[in-house]
Amino acid sequence: MKSADNNKIRFQVIDEKEYFFQMLENDSVFFKEAIEAMLTLAISDPKLTNQVANLIESDYRDLYLAIQKEGVQSQKNELPGCCQTSKNKK
Repeated sequence: MKSADNNKIRFQVIDEKEYFFQMLENDSVFFKEAIEAMLTLAISDPKLTNQVANLIESDYRDLYLAIQKEGVQSQKNELPGCCQTSKNKK
């Protein structure tokens, strides 16, 4: 009987995962909230932060490059007034 209960729980978990992933695909607000929750968890532990950063860098290269590009753009926009050329002054 215990084996049947384990199988029932296993299939219930699979169904819940499928529902979760379907919601991520169908609801952009839910997707954003889920990403924010996962990233908050990731930065709560330095070891996990490094693991997530390495995963993004190695397996999700386009995302990594987009983040890097955004960071470079932000740094360029944060120059003190005395260091800005007329081209990059606001």
